[in-house]
Amino acid sequence: MAGTSTAYHLKRHPHVLIEKEETIGGTARSYKVGDFTFDITGHLLHLHKPYTKKLIRKLLGNNFYPCIRKAWIYSQNTYTRYPYQAFTNGLPEDVINDCVLGFLTADKKNRTTPTVRSKLNFHDWCNVTFGEGISRHFMIPYNEKLYQIKAKKLTTDWCGPFVPMPKLSEVIHGALEPQGKSFGYNTTFLYPKQGGIQSLANALAKNIQDIYLNTSVIQLDYKNKSAHLSSGETIRYSSLVNSIPLLELLNLMQDLPLSIQKDKHHLRYASILCVNLGVNRPRISDASWIYFPEKSFPFYRVGFPMNFTPHVVPSGCSSMYVEVPLSQSKGQSKAKILQAVRKGLIDAQILKPSDQFPVVQFIPVKYAYVIYDANRNKALENIFTFLKANDIQSIGRYGAWKYSFMEEAILDGKKAAETILNA
Repeated sequence: MAGTSTAYHLKRHPHVLIEKEETIGGTARSYKVGDFTFDITGHLLHLHKPYTKKLIRKLLGNNFYPCIRKAWIYSQNTYTRYPYQAFTNGLPEDVINDCVLGFLTADKKNRTTPTVRSKLNFHDWCNVTFGEGISRHFMIPYNEKLYQIKAKKLTTDWCGPFVPMPKLSEVIHGALEPQGKSFGYNTTFLYPKQGGIQSLANALAKNIQDIYLNTSVIQLDYKNKSAHLSSGETIRYSSLVNSIPLLELLNLMQDLPLSIQKDKHHLRYASILCVNLGVNRPRISDASWIYFPEKSFPFYRVGFPMNFTPHVVPSGCSSMYVEVPLSQSKGQSKAKILQAVRKGLIDAQILKPSDQFPVVQFIPVKYAYVIYDANRNKALENIFTFLKANDIQSIGRYGAWKYSFMEEAILDGKKAAETILNA
């Protein structure tokens, strides 16, 4: 999406867009499987900037639905509202007490003896910020499940808008009542009526002049500013914008300085398996998505595209994307994975034992989440300095090696184009 946005914002300035797949969009593309339409996990438009709000409406026209987030957490055999730290009502009494008293203790301690939180690892930051109860029951197990490493190895640089921070009064209210204010950057979102998120990529690409589909860069001669393509062609360039995973870009570059080769090994990531499921029963859930922090479930999140738009499923059916940490499914057959996923969905009361899957799709996502650890920032600083010196911009969630959402990817592309045009 970031690369496509760059080409879109370059307008008539000479450029070519190189796309490895047969369709544009990267990980923000869609698949038609029978009468179902699936994305690669959830790709929803959380818009905050006036520019992107105007742009998306211009690109999609009337082809979008405004949606209100309905996000839940399933733990202790109970559904509670998202975010966990603000809504513990409905959980067992001892868990609620654990969470509220832990938050109260942490809040009091922070008011009397403030902690420099920016230097804490994620594990310790959670305990200081939310208390031991909320940290133990959700924050730490969920994020260790998602990132597939210990919370003490994570920094907090990624948290920003992604981790809601309720006040003490809101935590207490959320323990007593199941309702309250909404928290987070994604309380509302837009989603295309027809065609999945692919329709946005297609709309961006509509006016792009030169797109090479089914073509990849197989080698990058950064010293001579030339890209060797899988088609056998070589393209010379004055400026290059990259939106493939940063690690893949560096692997394409020959004769990297020794320091950059060392920094390259500090780029860590978590891989997942997206299991897209069509179900032969309507309205299996009214949720947008559900989080699963407990180890007994093989997945960490399940989303429901048919609740974003009814046009992605045939009549009388439902659809899901199930996100499985690759470390939990590695070495297992698809049949075994599907069996474990099905059992988990039945245990969570989403599926009935009689439900059937008319469609099953497995999509491995190698670079799903960038891991923010102690080595990331310094490595990126050195790598980006090197790339800039060679007229290369690396942007987007994977190119910039960060945790971000689609609006940011689109704005990254706009900024990259403006950098080229201004030069």
